[in-house]
Amino acid sequence: MPIDDRLGPEQNGLADDEAEDKKSGKKTPWLIYLVIAAVMVAGGYYAGMKFLASPDSAAVEEPDAEHKESARKNHGAGEMFMMEDIIVNPSGTGGTRFLSVSIGFEVGSKETVANFEKREPVIKDALITILGSKTIEQLSDPKEKEITRYQIRKRVEQLMQADDLAAVYFTDFILQ
Repeated sequence: MPIDDRLGPEQNGLADDEAEDKKSGKKTPWLIYLVIAAVMVAGGYYAGMKFLASPDSAAVEEPDAEHKESARKNHGAGEMFMMEDIIVNPSGTGGTRFLSVSIGFEVGSKETVANFEKREPVIKDALITILGSKTIEQLSDPKEKEITRYQIRKRVEQLMQADDLAAVYFTDFILQ
């Protein structure tokens, strides 16, 4: 029998609580750390699956008709109307510089494309007005280009009374 086991807890230098923990085999600090680590791992997994998972890997419920329509409007309507080779002189250049641009409008139906084709001169006039009012600096800056894209979209929606204009794309953008 070892000497430490023959001595009482007070005699071998251990306090009563420490001696009882040692005899009962309690590992309180390690158990707490293990539980905290498990909770952190589970929380990290949940957060990763909820916020970082791709939409393809998540279970997708069947959307209703209104949700399908808005998804189609925002994520690819399908039909395209093109305005090609629009040439304008940017503001402040005195006619010494020019912008040549082609723009695609993504719309929701073939009927809207037919309306755009019928009113092409009206749309072209709006594009020339908006693009011609921009300076070289505005046309060169990526943020300003996004603002211009937004202005074009809003103006064309207003002129055409089209609620299914999904996007505006610059397919050519040459600034000389």
